[in-house]
Amino acid sequence: MSDSRSRILASIRRSLASARLRPAPLSSSRVTDHSSLPTDHASLVSQFAEELQKLDGLFLAERVEKIPALIIQLLREHQADELLAWQAESLPVPGLLDYLRREGIKLPGAEIPPKEPARSQRLAEIERIKVGLTGAEAALADTGTLALRSGPGRPRLASLSVRAHIALFTPPQLHPSWAAWWAAQPDLASWVRGASNLTLITGPSRTADIEMTLTVGVHGPAEVIAILVQA
Repeated sequence: MSDSRSRILASIRRSLASARLRPAPLSSSRVTDHSSLPTDHASLVSQFAEELQKLDGLFLAERVEKIPALIIQLLREHQADELLAWQAESLPVPGLLDYLRREGIKLPGAEIPPKEPARSQRLAEIERIKVGLTGAEAALADTGTLALRSGPGRPRLASLSVRAHIALFTPPQLHPSWAAWWAAQPDLASWVRGASNLTLITGPSRTADIEMTLTVGVHGPAEVIAILVQA
């Protein structure tokens, strides 16, 4: 056996020995039976936080009036004076964007011209922005997942092109699971109207090559910060 082939096989064996086992596939009973899932708010918050932290995400909970100062603090920690944000009506904190502007934060928006060279120039400008701020459609406790519905005023780039993604959600948006959240939608046809897509975000972006070398932040943010906005 050649030396190069031996090295590759040895690397694969080492990676397999340290790799985490994939979870068992969901059974139909787990999808439809929610009786074993926590339903009280405190338990849902605890489970969501635990699952997100397992994936190296950061969970915070703060009262609504303190959220603006918290966002400023996070931006300073990331040495960022620009923010790629959803529009104000899609964020659960009234007056948040106005507060950030008064504090000197630039909010350039994420509109992309359709024609070149303006399109490429705008994308290059957006790629330099380190931090994105979004709301969320739902937070799913069993996996620590955030569901984001993009559309007018809710650009996907705010959660995909940045290095750090800050997502705000409220207690009513926290659900035990995907199935429980989906079952709670009264009118799915109306719900999807006006949305370009639904993105499910479970922790920071992770990518592994054929040797199972893990890299964080290649195809999405390297940091995910989920903030529960409390009344």
